[in-house]
Amino acid sequence: MNKIQINLASFILLCCTAALADNQPYTEDHSNIIVTKQHPEFTIKLKSNPTTGYAWFLREFNKALMKPVKHHFEVPKTKLIGAPGYELWTFQMKPAAFIVPQQTEVRFIYARPWKSTDNSTPIIFKVTTQSN
Repeated sequence: MNKIQINLASFILLCCTAALADNQPYTEDHSNIIVTKQHPEFTIKLKSNPTTGYAWFLREFNKALMKPVKHHFEVPKTKLIGAPGYELWTFQMKPAAFIVPQQTEVRFIYARPWKSTDNSTPIIFKVTTQSN
């Protein structure tokens, strides 16, 4: 790697760590999550509109490395009927996730619970742990 690539990688890591330190939720636009031992929790924020019957469902995650600790709906800031809000999902990494750096995924689907998941909308978040 040359110095420019190393500087760029350091800058990206610094930005991701700064977002984590501010405890900002990760969104569909920022689906690469970096978790450190000092900050083992992270939150994912997904746009949702329960008035349509749709909701986000946790489809898959690595139970050996993390656990979901909280899920709630954040109502829209407008009084407009039918306006979307956000579902917030908080996860905590287990100590085993920091023994060595690891990568895993969290998968969600946006679907109606009474319908087939064939027409559901999937989203995948990549989670990377750093042991230092």
